[in-house]
Amino acid sequence: MAINTSVYSPKQFSLYLAIQDENMGTAETTSADFVKLDVVNVTDVDWVGGLVQDRTLRSGQQVFHPNDHYVSEKGATKELSFEWVVSGEEGLQKLLQLISEDTSPTVTVSTAGNRTPAVYAHGAGTGEYATLIISNPYAAEDRTYHSAVLTSLTLSMDAGSNGGRLVASGTFYTGYTITIGTSTTVDSGTAAQTAFVKTLYDCTTKNCGTASSEVDLVCRSFEFTINYPAVRIGYQGGSGECEGYSRSGQYSANGNMSVKYDANSKVVLTDMLAGSEKSINFGDGSAINFDLLQVVYTGYALNFDEEAGTFVDIPFECVADGSEALYTIIAT
Repeated sequence: MAINTSVYSPKQFSLYLAIQDENMGTAETTSADFVKLDVVNVTDVDWVGGLVQDRTLRSGQQVFHPNDHYVSEKGATKELSFEWVVSGEEGLQKLLQLISEDTSPTVTVSTAGNRTPAVYAHGAGTGEYATLIISNPYAAEDRTYHSAVLTSLTLSMDAGSNGGRLVASGTFYTGYTITIGTSTTVDSGTAAQTAFVKTLYDCTTKNCGTASSEVDLVCRSFEFTINYPAVRIGYQGGSGECEGYSRSGQYSANGNMSVKYDANSKVVLTDMLAGSEKSINFGDGSAINFDLLQVVYTGYALNFDEEAGTFVDIPFECVADGSEALYTIIAT
Protein backbone atom coordinates (compact mmCIF):
# COMPACT_ATOMS: atom_id res chain seq x y z
CA MET A 1 0.00 0.00 0.00
CA ALA A 2 1.37 3.40 -0.98
CA ILE A 3 2.36 5.89 1.69
CA ASN A 4 -0.29 8.43 2.67
CA THR A 5 0.96 11.94 1.99
CA SER A 6 -1.60 13.82 4.12
CA VAL A 7 -0.30 16.02 6.93
CA TYR A 8 -2.73 17.51 9.44
CA SER A 9 -1.82 20.64 11.33
CA PRO A 10 -2.67 20.62 15.06
CA LYS A 11 -4.32 23.98 14.39
CA GLN A 12 -6.93 22.28 12.16
CA PHE A 13 -8.54 20.64 15.20
CA SER A 14 -11.24 22.51 17.14
CA LEU A 15 -12.99 22.05 20.49
CA TYR A 16 -16.70 22.78 21.02
CA LEU A 17 -18.72 22.78 24.25
CA ALA A 18 -22.44 22.70 25.05
CA ILE A 19 -24.32 22.23 28.28
CA GLN A 20 -26.48 19.23 27.53
CA ASP A 21 -30.24 19.81 27.29
CA GLU A 22 -30.74 16.13 26.52
CA ASN A 23 -31.03 13.62 29.35
CA MET A 24 -27.84 11.99 30.52
CA GLY A 25 -26.77 9.37 28.01
CA THR A 26 -27.88 11.30 24.90
CA ALA A 27 -25.48 13.70 23.21
CA GLU A 28 -26.49 17.30 22.53
CA THR A 29 -27.11 17.95 18.82
CA THR A 30 -28.43 21.53 18.70
CA SER A 31 -25.76 23.58 16.95
CA ALA A 32 -26.79 26.85 18.58
CA ASP A 33 -26.10 25.40 22.05
CA PHE A 34 -22.40 24.95 21.29
CA VAL A 35 -19.62 27.48 21.66
CA LYS A 36 -16.11 27.12 20.35
CA LEU A 37 -13.34 27.12 22.92
CA ASP A 38 -10.49 28.57 20.89
CA VAL A 39 -7.78 26.82 22.88
CA VAL A 40 -4.15 27.15 21.83
CA ASN A 41 -3.93 23.40 21.23
CA VAL A 42 -6.69 20.79 21.40
CA THR A 43 -5.96 17.86 23.72
CA ASP A 44 -7.18 14.44 22.64
CA VAL A 45 -9.27 12.20 24.87
CA ASP A 46 -7.26 10.13 27.36
CA TRP A 47 -8.12 6.72 25.95
CA VAL A 48 -5.94 4.68 28.29
CA GLY A 49 -6.26 6.09 31.83
CA GLY A 50 -9.74 4.70 32.50
CA LEU A 51 -9.69 1.77 30.09
CA VAL A 52 -10.44 -1.69 31.50
CA GLN A 53 -7.27 -3.74 30.92
CA ASP A 54 -5.77 -6.90 32.35
CA ARG A 55 -2.82 -9.19 31.61
CA THR A 56 -3.03 -12.70 32.98
CA LEU A 57 0.12 -14.85 32.89
CA ARG A 58 -1.26 -18.37 33.07
CA SER A 59 0.37 -21.57 34.29
CA GLY A 60 2.55 -23.49 31.87
CA GLN A 61 4.02 -20.37 30.24
CA GLN A 62 6.67 -17.77 31.04
CA VAL A 63 5.67 -15.19 28.46
CA PHE A 64 2.34 -13.60 27.60
CA HIS A 65 0.29 -15.24 24.89
CA PRO A 66 -1.90 -13.06 22.65
CA ASN A 67 -5.08 -14.12 24.46
CA ASP A 68 -3.58 -13.19 27.85
CA HIS A 69 -4.15 -9.55 26.98
CA TYR A 70 -7.67 -8.32 27.82
CA VAL A 71 -9.03 -4.87 27.04
CA SER A 72 -12.61 -3.59 27.09
CA GLU A 73 -14.47 -0.30 26.99
CA LYS A 74 -17.25 -1.83 29.08
CA GLY A 75 -16.94 -0.25 32.52
CA ALA A 76 -14.39 2.29 31.27
CA THR A 77 -14.09 6.02 31.93
CA LYS A 78 -12.44 8.71 29.84
CA GLU A 79 -11.06 12.14 30.65
CA LEU A 80 -10.52 15.21 28.50
CA SER A 81 -8.30 18.07 29.66
CA PHE A 82 -8.17 21.60 28.30
CA GLU A 83 -6.43 24.93 28.75
CA TRP A 84 -8.08 28.05 27.32
CA VAL A 85 -6.89 31.64 27.29
CA VAL A 86 -10.39 33.00 27.85
CA SER A 87 -11.77 35.01 24.95
CA GLY A 88 -15.55 34.53 25.23
CA GLU A 89 -18.04 35.22 28.00
CA GLU A 90 -20.49 32.41 27.22
CA GLY A 91 -17.83 29.69 27.21
CA LEU A 92 -16.52 30.78 30.60
CA GLN A 93 -20.02 30.95 32.04
CA LYS A 94 -20.76 27.42 30.82
CA LEU A 95 -17.65 26.16 32.59
CA LEU A 96 -18.63 27.93 35.80
CA GLN A 97 -22.16 26.52 35.63
CA LEU A 98 -20.83 22.99 35.15
CA ILE A 99 -18.46 23.15 38.14
CA SER A 100 -20.86 24.94 40.50
CA GLU A 101 -24.30 23.61 39.46
CA ASP A 102 -25.39 27.26 39.65
CA THR A 103 -27.74 27.82 36.71
CA SER A 104 -27.49 31.63 36.69
CA PRO A 105 -23.85 32.20 35.69
CA THR A 106 -24.71 35.40 33.82
CA VAL A 107 -25.20 37.10 37.21
CA THR A 108 -22.94 35.49 39.80
CA VAL A 109 -21.72 31.96 40.42
CA SER A 110 -21.82 30.66 43.96
CA THR A 111 -22.23 27.55 46.06
CA ALA A 112 -23.01 27.17 49.76
CA GLY A 113 -21.40 25.23 52.56
CA ASN A 114 -24.52 23.10 52.99
CA ARG A 115 -24.74 22.27 49.28
CA THR A 116 -26.24 18.95 48.19
CA PRO A 117 -24.99 17.38 44.95
CA ALA A 118 -27.49 16.88 42.16
CA VAL A 119 -28.52 13.41 41.01
CA TYR A 120 -26.56 12.17 37.97
CA ALA A 121 -28.43 9.16 36.59
CA HIS A 122 -28.64 7.66 33.11
CA GLY A 123 -31.78 8.90 31.37
CA ALA A 124 -32.39 11.67 33.93
CA GLY A 125 -32.25 15.40 33.31
CA THR A 126 -30.88 16.51 36.68
CA GLY A 127 -27.35 17.74 37.23
CA GLU A 128 -25.04 19.78 35.03
CA TYR A 129 -23.21 17.88 32.28
CA ALA A 130 -21.87 18.62 28.83
CA THR A 131 -21.30 17.42 25.31
CA LEU A 132 -17.91 18.22 23.80
CA ILE A 133 -16.93 17.73 20.18
CA ILE A 134 -13.38 17.56 18.90
CA SER A 135 -13.65 18.52 15.25
CA ASN A 136 -11.08 16.55 13.25
CA PRO A 137 -9.77 17.50 9.79
CA TYR A 138 -9.49 13.79 9.00
CA ALA A 139 -12.78 12.65 7.47
CA ALA A 140 -15.15 10.77 9.80
CA GLU A 141 -12.87 11.09 12.85
CA ASP A 142 -14.68 13.72 14.94
CA ARG A 143 -14.93 12.76 18.63
CA THR A 144 -18.26 13.32 20.40
CA TYR A 145 -17.76 13.19 24.15
CA HIS A 146 -21.13 13.39 25.88
CA SER A 147 -22.74 13.33 29.33
CA ALA A 148 -19.44 14.61 30.70
CA VAL A 149 -19.06 16.27 34.07
CA LEU A 150 -16.44 18.89 34.87
CA THR A 151 -14.39 17.60 37.79
CA SER A 152 -11.92 20.46 38.11
CA LEU A 153 -11.68 24.07 36.95
CA THR A 154 -8.75 26.42 37.50
CA LEU A 155 -8.94 30.14 36.76
CA SER A 156 -5.59 31.90 36.80
CA MET A 157 -3.94 35.20 35.92
CA ASP A 158 -0.18 35.70 35.92
CA ALA A 159 1.71 38.85 34.97
CA GLY A 160 4.43 36.66 33.45
CA SER A 161 2.20 34.53 31.19
CA ASN A 162 -0.25 35.19 28.36
CA GLY A 163 -0.08 38.92 28.89
CA GLY A 164 -1.67 38.50 32.29
CA ARG A 165 -4.90 37.28 30.68
CA LEU A 166 -7.40 35.01 32.41
CA VAL A 167 -6.75 31.33 31.68
CA ALA A 168 -9.28 28.55 32.32
CA SER A 169 -8.10 24.96 32.55
CA GLY A 170 -9.68 21.77 33.79
CA THR A 171 -10.75 18.19 33.24
CA PHE A 172 -13.96 16.58 31.98
CA TYR A 173 -14.95 13.02 32.91
CA THR A 174 -17.40 10.59 31.33
CA GLY A 175 -18.51 6.99 31.78
CA TYR A 176 -19.94 6.83 28.26
CA THR A 177 -18.39 5.60 25.02
CA ILE A 178 -16.86 8.24 22.77
CA THR A 179 -18.53 8.38 19.36
CA ILE A 180 -16.02 8.60 16.51
CA GLY A 181 -17.41 9.70 13.16
CA THR A 182 -18.54 12.68 11.17
CA SER A 183 -20.40 15.16 13.37
CA THR A 184 -22.63 17.61 11.53
CA THR A 185 -23.67 19.35 14.75
CA VAL A 186 -21.04 22.08 14.66
CA ASP A 187 -20.61 22.26 10.87
CA SER A 188 -23.63 24.51 10.41
CA GLY A 189 -22.33 27.12 12.85
CA THR A 190 -22.32 27.57 16.60
CA ALA A 191 -23.40 30.31 18.99
CA ALA A 192 -21.47 33.56 18.79
CA GLN A 193 -19.63 34.56 21.94
CA THR A 194 -19.41 37.97 23.56
CA ALA A 195 -15.79 39.07 23.73
CA PHE A 196 -14.43 38.64 27.26
CA VAL A 197 -10.75 39.40 27.66
CA LYS A 198 -9.86 40.10 31.27
CA THR A 199 -6.40 40.38 32.74
CA LEU A 200 -4.65 40.64 36.06
CA TYR A 201 -4.45 44.37 35.41
CA ASP A 202 -8.25 44.68 35.36
CA CYS A 203 -8.37 43.42 38.94
CA THR A 204 -8.00 46.72 40.75
CA THR A 205 -9.13 45.27 44.10
CA LYS A 206 -6.52 42.96 45.65
CA ASN A 207 -7.39 42.62 49.31
CA CYS A 208 -7.05 40.10 52.10
CA GLY A 209 -7.53 40.05 55.85
CA THR A 210 -10.48 40.64 58.13
CA ALA A 211 -13.63 41.41 56.14
CA SER A 212 -14.13 44.81 57.75
CA SER A 213 -10.48 45.86 57.49
CA GLU A 214 -8.83 44.12 54.55
CA VAL A 215 -5.37 45.31 53.49
CA ASP A 216 -4.27 46.13 49.94
CA LEU A 217 -1.73 43.89 48.23
CA VAL A 218 0.67 44.24 45.30
CA CYS A 219 -0.09 41.11 43.27
CA ARG A 220 1.68 39.41 40.36
CA SER A 221 -0.43 36.24 40.07
CA PHE A 222 -3.72 34.80 41.27
CA GLU A 223 -4.99 31.24 40.88
CA PHE A 224 -8.28 29.71 41.97
CA THR A 225 -9.23 26.02 41.64
CA ILE A 226 -12.57 24.29 42.20
CA ASN A 227 -12.62 20.49 42.48
CA TYR A 228 -15.83 18.48 42.20
CA PRO A 229 -14.92 14.78 41.83
CA ALA A 230 -17.06 12.20 40.05
CA VAL A 231 -16.99 8.41 39.99
CA ARG A 232 -19.00 6.30 37.57
CA ILE A 233 -21.36 3.79 39.16
CA GLY A 234 -23.08 0.73 37.72
CA TYR A 235 -23.47 -0.29 34.11
CA GLN A 236 -26.29 -0.53 31.60
CA GLY A 237 -26.82 -1.28 27.92
CA GLY A 238 -24.87 -3.47 25.57
CA SER A 239 -21.77 -1.28 25.82
CA GLY A 240 -21.57 -1.39 29.62
CA GLU A 241 -21.90 2.37 29.95
CA CYS A 242 -22.47 3.92 33.37
CA GLU A 243 -25.79 4.02 35.21
CA GLY A 244 -24.78 7.30 36.78
CA TYR A 245 -22.11 9.24 38.63
CA SER A 246 -21.47 9.53 42.33
CA ARG A 247 -20.51 13.07 43.27
CA SER A 248 -20.33 12.43 47.00
CA GLY A 249 -16.63 13.27 47.37
CA GLN A 250 -15.31 16.50 48.86
CA TYR A 251 -16.23 19.66 46.99
CA SER A 252 -13.32 22.04 47.46
CA ALA A 253 -12.15 25.49 46.42
CA ASN A 254 -8.61 26.68 46.97
CA GLY A 255 -6.01 28.90 45.41
CA ASN A 256 -2.79 30.83 45.62
CA MET A 257 -1.68 34.46 45.42
CA SER A 258 1.83 35.70 44.76
CA VAL A 259 2.17 39.15 46.32
CA LYS A 260 4.92 41.56 47.28
CA TYR A 261 6.37 41.02 50.74
CA ASP A 262 5.68 44.15 52.75
CA ALA A 263 3.96 45.41 55.89
CA ASN A 264 0.54 44.44 54.55
CA SER A 265 1.38 40.90 53.44
CA LYS A 266 3.62 39.94 56.37
CA VAL A 267 0.63 39.70 58.74
CA VAL A 268 -0.62 36.72 56.73
CA LEU A 269 2.03 34.59 58.42
CA THR A 270 0.53 35.33 61.85
CA ASP A 271 -2.96 34.55 60.57
CA MET A 272 -1.76 31.33 58.94
CA LEU A 273 -0.05 30.08 62.10
CA ALA A 274 -3.16 30.92 64.15
CA GLY A 275 -5.50 29.19 61.69
CA SER A 276 -7.59 32.35 61.59
CA GLU A 277 -10.52 32.65 59.21
CA LYS A 278 -9.98 35.61 56.87
CA SER A 279 -11.31 36.87 53.54
CA ILE A 280 -9.99 37.62 50.04
CA ASN A 281 -11.52 39.98 47.51
CA PHE A 282 -9.89 39.98 44.09
CA GLY A 283 -11.19 41.63 40.91
CA ASP A 284 -12.98 44.73 39.70
CA GLY A 285 -16.29 44.16 41.48
CA SER A 286 -18.43 44.05 38.34
CA ALA A 287 -17.03 42.14 35.34
CA ILE A 288 -14.47 39.80 36.87
CA ASN A 289 -14.41 39.23 40.62
CA PHE A 290 -13.62 36.59 43.23
CA ASP A 291 -15.32 37.25 46.56
CA LEU A 292 -14.02 34.71 49.08
CA LEU A 293 -15.52 35.63 52.41
CA GLN A 294 -14.10 32.74 54.45
CA VAL A 295 -10.60 31.49 53.75
CA VAL A 296 -7.91 29.81 55.80
CA TYR A 297 -4.31 30.40 54.75
CA THR A 298 -2.52 27.06 54.30
CA GLY A 299 1.04 28.24 53.73
CA TYR A 300 3.46 31.14 53.53
CA ALA A 301 6.69 31.05 51.52
CA LEU A 302 9.03 33.92 50.68
CA ASN A 303 10.73 33.99 47.26
CA PHE A 304 14.17 35.60 47.43
CA ASP A 305 15.46 35.11 43.87
CA GLU A 306 13.53 37.91 42.19
CA GLU A 307 14.95 41.12 40.75
CA ALA A 308 11.49 42.58 41.33
CA GLY A 309 12.03 42.20 45.06
CA THR A 310 10.88 39.68 47.63
CA PHE A 311 7.49 38.13 46.97
CA VAL A 312 5.46 35.70 49.03
CA ASP A 313 3.23 32.82 47.94
CA ILE A 314 0.00 32.63 49.93
CA PRO A 315 -1.97 29.42 49.35
CA PHE A 316 -5.48 29.37 50.79
CA GLU A 317 -8.52 27.13 51.25
CA CYS A 318 -12.11 28.37 51.09
CA VAL A 319 -14.39 27.26 53.94
CA ALA A 320 -18.10 27.73 54.62
CA ASP A 321 -20.54 26.83 57.37
CA GLY A 322 -24.22 26.26 56.66
CA SER A 323 -25.58 28.66 54.07
CA GLU A 324 -22.38 30.70 53.87
CA ALA A 325 -21.04 31.02 50.33
CA LEU A 326 -17.92 28.97 49.68
CA TYR A 327 -17.12 31.45 46.91
CA THR A 328 -18.89 34.03 44.76
CA ILE A 329 -17.57 34.67 41.25
CA ILE A 330 -18.59 37.30 38.74
CA ALA A 331 -17.69 36.75 35.07
CA THR A 332 -19.91 38.87 32.88
